[in-house]
Amino acid sequence: MISLYVGYKIPEFALAMTLYPGTMRMMQPGATAATLAHTAKLTTRPERRYRDANDLLMAWMVDGLSSDAGREAAARLNRIHLAIARSTPHLPGNFDDTDDFVYPLVLLATYGDRLQTSLGLPGTTEPMKTAWHRWAQTLFRLLERESGPLADEYFPEDWDAMTEFAVKFDARPYGPTEAGHAVATAMMDHFAGRWFPAPFRAFGRDLTRYLAGERVSRLHRIGRLSPRRERVVRLFLKSSFHVLRLLPDYRTPLPERVRRGGRAQATGLSCRSGGRPRPWP
Repeated sequence: MISLYVGYKIPEFALAMTLYPGTMRMMQPGATAATLAHTAKLTTRPERRYRDANDLLMAWMVDGLSSDAGREAAARLNRIHLAIARSTPHLPGNFDDTDDFVYPLVLLATYGDRLQTSLGLPGTTEPMKTAWHRWAQTLFRLLERESGPLADEYFPEDWDAMTEFAVKFDARPYGPTEAGHAVATAMMDHFAGRWFPAPFRAFGRDLTRYLAGERVSRLHRIGRLSPRRERVVRLFLKSSFHVLRLLPDYRTPLPERVRRGGRAQATGLSCRSGGRPRPWP
């Protein structure tokens, strides 16, 4: 179910709307922000970081977690985490807190539902909730923290437990860091520059702030939305979701569309403009 839904229903731009603000939410803990700042990939090579993340998600969501590609992608991420952990002894434990593995997977599984219901739109169906939970739980079992595999560690037992975990994780008393500000700013600027032509990049930054949420935007000090600008962003999102529901499914699977730069298949969310993908018709 996940493979068919992501492969033939989701535009690359929708995936990007999860990746950028999702990473901002994941680095609410100061240790996570410090590690991301240390690797510098998000600030010095943001396009490479975006493509690498897409490759992992395509293997897990479209190829599937039981496929060779899906399992190799999990093993590759484990190797990356271990290499970073070994090279950053001054940042101990950044890959050893189980919650830091649970939260990103819970966020990937539930974020679309949370966003759509917050806009007053229908959320995820019950069968898809079950599928997303099984997907997240299965991937969790394939990952490893610095001190060993996660296969026997706790993961929320169902969709409702995942949602509750995300709410509690977000509500913890995090403090602002310079690392979080630097990385979040770089991601916001890259998102706006990659997906929006110059006259609309301020809107692209507003969209990032909205998707990250007021609390996370304040934590990373990336600016706030006025009520008027928030209404514009909400109208854009609601219109985009309505268009996506009305249009037929893609004929080309998402991995191929990503390789083409996300410019094929007119959806009302992307088009050609100066050789870059744009979310405008």
